[in-house]
Amino acid sequence: MILQEVIRQQVLSAIPPNATKIVLVDPPDHPNVGDSAILYGEMTFLSVHFPNAKVNFVDYKSYANGQKYLLERADCILFHGGGNFGDLWKRHQNTRLRIMREFPNKPMLQFPQSIHFKDQNNIAEMAEVISKCADYTLVVRDKNSLAFAEKHFSCKTNLSPDMAFYMPKLTRLKPHLDTFCLLREDKELLVDKTKAIISILDELTLTHKHEDWVIEEAPLKAKLNDLLCRWFKLHPSITPILQPIYEYIRILYMRDNVKRGVKLLSSGEIVVTDRLHAMIMSHLLGITNYTFDSLGSKVASFYKAWLSDASITHLIDDVDDLRETIK
Repeated sequence: MILQEVIRQQVLSAIPPNATKIVLVDPPDHPNVGDSAILYGEMTFLSVHFPNAKVNFVDYKSYANGQKYLLERADCILFHGGGNFGDLWKRHQNTRLRIMREFPNKPMLQFPQSIHFKDQNNIAEMAEVISKCADYTLVVRDKNSLAFAEKHFSCKTNLSPDMAFYMPKLTRLKPHLDTFCLLREDKELLVDKTKAIISILDELTLTHKHEDWVIEEAPLKAKLNDLLCRWFKLHPSITPILQPIYEYIRILYMRDNVKRGVKLLSSGEIVVTDRLHAMIMSHLLGITNYTFDSLGSKVASFYKAWLSDASITHLIDDVDDLRETIK
């Protein structure tokens, strides 16, 4: 299966073919490499299929009166893909809901997302907002999310791989360890397996290192982006002047993040992870990877939909299974 072709089929038809003014909502401003990989794929997709379009950004930090002109003139509004569709990551969901309420008559596309709701009231709120949108397409990246959307939402829903598969070709660097472990430490962590994994790797006498790619200290580009977002809200009249700078910094940050992710994953002959995009990027880099599930079965659902036939990508249910699988 050529995943880029599936993405093209499931996503392209929802965007007006003559769109020249596009707004992308909530491109990442944080150090999570996975979200930057998604953005890289989204921007590559748009540059390939809409080479003459102007793509502007707004996000949960920047969106204010000074940026509304971008959405008012837009031919289409696109929402960044990932795993924040639902009530787990409220700041992103609230921005999504706000813009959908403010511009219900605009063509809208949600790039591939995993859906995760805990509160029935939040599901009802999302359903109500969707019902009032004239032209809204929801793209999901796993079959569980597809079933959920078809049950609860009155909109066209398509199934597609993650947009990270539309990134330009990634090049693997030379490894210097037997194993690199990229293990999450945030609220999507299902079970803390780090100590058990390290114990198994020591038992197998494999050299290893572990960390997460969500670093705490924001680089200069992220700090400058925060400053620009505050200016947008305090001084709306200067938004048209600063908007190109804000977008340029965001693209540079995206590229830096993906480059950092490639360096981290490439450090090991094999990768052990519980992050979806560590699995996806390892797959794209040709690195054998062993991946555990995360909260809401996001990783397992995606694996079963798109990567279960991949010879180098393995879904691991239990830490003890890792010992036998790596052998």
